[in-house]
Amino acid sequence: MDNLESPRNFQRQTILALNHLGQVVTSSLRLDDVLARIMEQVTLLLDAEGVGIIMPDGDDLLKFVAVCGIGAAQLKGTTMPRDSGVVGFVMQTGTSVWLNDAGCNIPGLAIYRQIESISEFHSESLLAAPLVQGGRTIGVLEAAHSRGDFLTADNLPVLDAAAQWAAIAISNAQLHEQTQQLREQQAALEERARLARELHDAVTQSLYSMTILAGAWRRQIESGQLAPQRDHIAELGEMAQNTLREVRLLIYELRPSELEEEGLIGALYRRLETVEQRSGIEARLHITDEAGEYYQWSGAGRSAVVDFYRLPAGLELGLYRIAQEALNNTLKHSGATAVNVRIRLGVNHISLAIEDNGRGFVTLAGRGQGGGFGLLGLQERAKQLGGELKIDSSPTSGTTIKVTGIPYQLVGAEEMTNQ
Repeated sequence: MDNLESPRNFQRQTILALNHLGQVVTSSLRLDDVLARIMEQVTLLLDAEGVGIIMPDGDDLLKFVAVCGIGAAQLKGTTMPRDSGVVGFVMQTGTSVWLNDAGCNIPGLAIYRQIESISEFHSESLLAAPLVQGGRTIGVLEAAHSRGDFLTADNLPVLDAAAQWAAIAISNAQLHEQTQQLREQQAALEERARLARELHDAVTQSLYSMTILAGAWRRQIESGQLAPQRDHIAELGEMAQNTLREVRLLIYELRPSELEEEGLIGALYRRLETVEQRSGIEARLHITDEAGEYYQWSGAGRSAVVDFYRLPAGLELGLYRIAQEALNNTLKHSGATAVNVRIRLGVNHISLAIEDNGRGFVTLAGRGQGGGFGLLGLQERAKQLGGELKIDSSPTSGTTIKVTGIPYQLVGAEEMTNQ
């Protein structure tokens, strides 16, 4: 009875382990996280010494996009010809492969050892299964061991099942990333269209007003009804300065590459330096940790800020748009002489606050109703990030716009030192 129950128990445990693997690898939509989970789960499932995922890199190459195990670190990013070796065979045929020095389930297929000179790992037994999605092979999942009798043909169905889950998880993550990119591209296009309209309206209205005013004064002066005065020239100069400020702001907003190149912290630093400070506003950027302690940058000036810390791209874009809208409101409407941008990097949450000392407005219950400029858009952006928008403002004490409770997992905090 024991001899009959043992295989059944083993089979049941394997099925449970595969179900657990499926739940783990499909519970994330971040591709890097998905790949890491696949590596971990397949290693545990087969007790393999080396696990790797190989995917196409262009038309002619295959690349190790994820690796795990002894000597595997050197393989990350390594490429090989698309039509060679075990991986090439699996990609071309969609057939799973088991092999060791004693045998192979594919007659005539030799062990492919080119990668072992790179990984410093000698695989005596190897399993390779195709990652198939939508009838198309999108990559290969490999497991290897230094003992020739460790990974056998009996393990191949298990790796096949794991590969099916892995293909689903990878495809879901890729689709999610593509969707996010399309959303960001669409948002960028809409933002550019809005800026183009504002640029056209601002310049047209201001120049038209100056033209009408100057023309009227010229006619009055020529008819003797008005004597030229310094105040007239000063008024035209002030209108021109306001127009220049508006144009400078809108042109700056049309340069999104700074966020991609320098990150949120660097882009905000550049924004305050280029727009607010040049407009005569005292502007400062403050970065604190969970306890409210200031971070000390490794150098001085903008270059140190650029290298300071990078957040996930979608989070950086959302926070930057909120800060941008709030700063624009301050610049255009408040008459502020000072503004502070504060970012608090907690362990599990991040918050952003923009404070100015200008003319505020009356709000309802601190939720941003009132003011009449872009607050609904700020609420929507905060909601998309999973945070809550709070506004504290009055006509005499300035305005604070704050977004709190944004979910975020601090990574690499040890690289940043407290002041």
